[in-house]
Order: sequence, then C-alpha cells, then structure tokens
Amino acid sequence: MNPTDPTGTDPTGTDPTGTDPTGTGGRVTVAEIAQFLRHLRALSMSMALDAARDATAEQAAFAARKADLFTRIAAQHPDLVPAQPATARPGEGSA
Repeated sequence: MNPTDPTGTDPTGTDPTGTDPTGTGGRVTVAEIAQFLRHLRALSMSMALDAARDATAEQAAFAARKADLFTRIAAQHPDLVPAQPATARPGEGSA
C-alpha cells in the first residue's frame, strides 16, 4: 500500500511495498490485478523515460508483488495448477 494513500487504492500503481498488506493471504480481487497492471505500466514507462535511473529497488518490489499475487491465485485455484512433470537425470531420458 502506498503510504500516502491510506485507502489502499493507489491510483498511480506505484505501490512501493510491492504487496498489498490489506489483501495478502486473501482472495485476489479484480482491483488488485488492475493495480498490479498499473504498477507494471508505471514501472515500464518510468524506465523508458529515464533509462539511466537505477530502478533496482522498484523492480524488486514489483517482483515481490507479482510473486504474492501469483501465489495467492494458485492457492485459490489448485485444480488449475499443472502437476510438475518428473524430470529425468542426465543420460536417462529418451532421446
């Protein structure tokens, strides 16, 4: 949540924490996905406008937010998560 936005509806999409503390662990909402996409757009645009700017912290926050959303979506829909295929050790697979 943006510290300057106590409502949790950061319209700029620049949530500096990378996650939405009001929704973590709960169901992912359409509003959270929209906010996530606004954050992606803002990050992309800011990097395009100032390529020399160090956005490492902002990118890390975005990656954490993405991981949180994807983890929660997977938890909501476990039937849609594909099973992990068995991996063969080198030299044991069929060619």
